[in-house]
Amino acid sequence: MQNKPSFFSVRFISVLLIGLAWTGCINYPAPTESHFNRGVELYDQGKHAEAIDAYKLALRKNPDDPFAMYNLAVVYQDQGKHAEAIVLYRKILADTEDTNSRINLAAIYYDRGDHDLAFQELDTAAEKNRDSAEPLSVRGEYLEREGSLKKAESKYIKALAIDDQHALTYFRLGRLYCKQEQFAPCMEKIEKAVELKPKTPAYLEALATQNEKQGNYFEAINLLESVSVLQPDRADIFVWLGNLYKSEKLYKNAIRRYWSAIAIKDSNPNVHRSLAEIYGWLSELELQELENLEDQNALAKSP
Repeated sequence: MQNKPSFFSVRFISVLLIGLAWTGCINYPAPTESHFNRGVELYDQGKHAEAIDAYKLALRKNPDDPFAMYNLAVVYQDQGKHAEAIVLYRKILADTEDTNSRINLAAIYYDRGDHDLAFQELDTAAEKNRDSAEPLSVRGEYLEREGSLKKAESKYIKALAIDDQHALTYFRLGRLYCKQEQFAPCMEKIEKAVELKPKTPAYLEALATQNEKQGNYFEAINLLESVSVLQPDRADIFVWLGNLYKSEKLYKNAIRRYWSAIAIKDSNPNVHRSLAEIYGWLSELELQELENLEDQNALAKSP
């Protein structure tokens, strides 16, 4: 049977899971008020059980709807219902060759320890869609996890030869160089990922980490401030920022960030310890300033 073009090359939402590489639900412009659209909305709200019901209703109306089928498989995969997800991905692949379905299958197989099956799916995906960098990039991800860093590097480089705008591959390659303590290429690749996808927290955090290691604290602060805007419920980011401001003796900034962290999650005694230290230092500084002012006033009054 002749391979059809992947229908999932239409617009979709990518879910970035650094530990588990797979692609997320399609946000396809289906008819208004359709069960499919309702499923997408519910999934975005984190209401996975209700999203499943909506996609099932869409499939009841059209059992061969590949978009509803794919999104339902993704929700099952999210919930760890791998057997149900595999059935749906296989049904899709029986009708058309789809890279995303193969990548998601590979993720399921890899997660449950069937690495050979996972690699077979990725190799097939790479062979049947030579214009996509994603299968090679995911293959590199798995090789990297297994410690085969040279082989992983080769896959990443091949992926970028296909698509030199693939931000996730730049990030993965940069991370690999960081592991090997090749800091110049590490920074270069992660900076490229940030340039391509400047609103991806994982990339910003990775670049902030490397800048902090090299003593570029203000650059790290700028990057983390961006993360705090993108993910304002991350107490750990505010603690990190507080620590950096504290190290630079920007105590008022540190205080603000520590209190932001406490407002989100007040369970870190180190934050309170740092606040106590800063308030102690500021108190001493204020006392010294008061003494200086009093001495100046006394001198001014002297004949």
